[in-house]
Amino acid sequence: MQQPRISRRRLAGLFVWAGAAHALPACGQAAPAEKRVLVLGAGLAGLSAAWELQQLGYEVTVLEGRDRVGGRVWTLREGLEQGQFAEIGAVRIPDVHERTLEYCEMLGLELDEYKDGAPLYYIDGKTFLHVEGEPWPVDGLTDDEKGLGLGDYWTREIAATFTEFGDPRINGFPKPGIVAEYDGMVYADFLRMKGTSEAYLKLYAADNGSEISTIGTLAWMGAEVADKDWGATYHIRGGNDQLTEKLADEVGRANIQLGSKVTKIEHDDAGVTVTFSGPDGEASLSADYLVCAIPFTTLRDVTIEPAFSADKTRAIKELFLMNAGRGYIQTKTRFWEKDGIGGLKIAKTDGPAERIWNLSDVQPEGTTMGVIQSYTQNHNADAYCGVAPAEREEFCLAEVEKFFPDIRAEKVAFFHYCWSDDPWAKGAWTDILPDQWWIVAATRKPEGRVTFAGEHTSVWAGWMQGAIESGQRAADEIAAMG
Repeated sequence: MQQPRISRRRLAGLFVWAGAAHALPACGQAAPAEKRVLVLGAGLAGLSAAWELQQLGYEVTVLEGRDRVGGRVWTLREGLEQGQFAEIGAVRIPDVHERTLEYCEMLGLELDEYKDGAPLYYIDGKTFLHVEGEPWPVDGLTDDEKGLGLGDYWTREIAATFTEFGDPRINGFPKPGIVAEYDGMVYADFLRMKGTSEAYLKLYAADNGSEISTIGTLAWMGAEVADKDWGATYHIRGGNDQLTEKLADEVGRANIQLGSKVTKIEHDDAGVTVTFSGPDGEASLSADYLVCAIPFTTLRDVTIEPAFSADKTRAIKELFLMNAGRGYIQTKTRFWEKDGIGGLKIAKTDGPAERIWNLSDVQPEGTTMGVIQSYTQNHNADAYCGVAPAEREEFCLAEVEKFFPDIRAEKVAFFHYCWSDDPWAKGAWTDILPDQWWIVAATRKPEGRVTFAGEHTSVWAGWMQGAIESGQRAADEIAAMG
């Protein structure tokens, strides 16, 4: 495939989100002599901030609690045959995520494109394929919805409202008056308000995930507008963790201290000091500035002296991370293809298995086995993660065989992961809930010499793009401090 190419000039425009603007650092801009920055977290946000700061001439040290870099960019290889892999964390890169594509190009990473294909549907206990334009075999649809494809619905019913909400890439989001009108509304209720039937809502959730019944309308629409021109979808050849591994090499492994759990942040007008528990016991480091790129769910356990502002403290306490549970299944064959099923999401359901994602098309060339995953979120993830770890395989297979009856005979390997169980994140990605729009500005706001990065501070919450954009913004903010 032809690799997408992104120029630095194309990225130089302002990004406007909740009244804040971001532009990439000016080429050649230098830091004041011997200025030092501490970065908390060696996920993609922390690594991007560290690399951008190094380009500006700052001395950077990164502290990471895990024993690896990457954070929620995490590729599984152990236990899978034929050199195949699964993604525990980030799965895909839309072609409109310019910052992610630029980093891939900068690091010499090749991309593979996920193939299009027809999914299997499992709704109300019925299994069916659907041809665009033909009636859905689902009871309870309105006459207008019966022949309406999910893509058509998005174009007609959702994209039509984009000018009402504003655009975070161009003129700011949301427009005046929108917050008061929609801040208290769950996105599924927004769809109901537009006349969506409960039956069609099941189809929409099967395509987009059960998250729609929890996330606030403003957060969902901000992401929809930002990515409205999304066409192709990519994966990094060999595993998405190649991005963070290569970026860590660029930052310099000697500048990254793994196994360093932060316990205290002290900050004042002169600088910052971070205390952490490392391989050799408790230690501390001081610097001129700090980039805090760890999730607020983890930051809650860190002592901060003096306390951050009231809105920041409240945001740290209340920010919500959506749970995600995944059951990965390596299969002997790509058995679904014989039935004409394909694409990234090969099964879309309203059941506990939720959506089945297919990573088979981006596996190493010449491999013949399949790699799929039950990708649950929201209440489905909570139910899956509530099952004892030793019983999750049976739980997953029992649900999947309802629409893929060959799954037990096809299974080669199984692996499970629940992001709510992850001690360093305690969730998968940020959802801004109803009545929480105030939290968007609060998450991004610097606190003296402390700046903040992470997907939770970006319109691209849950995406690698959000991590990178936030790291670039945090570096800009430190550069502006002098």
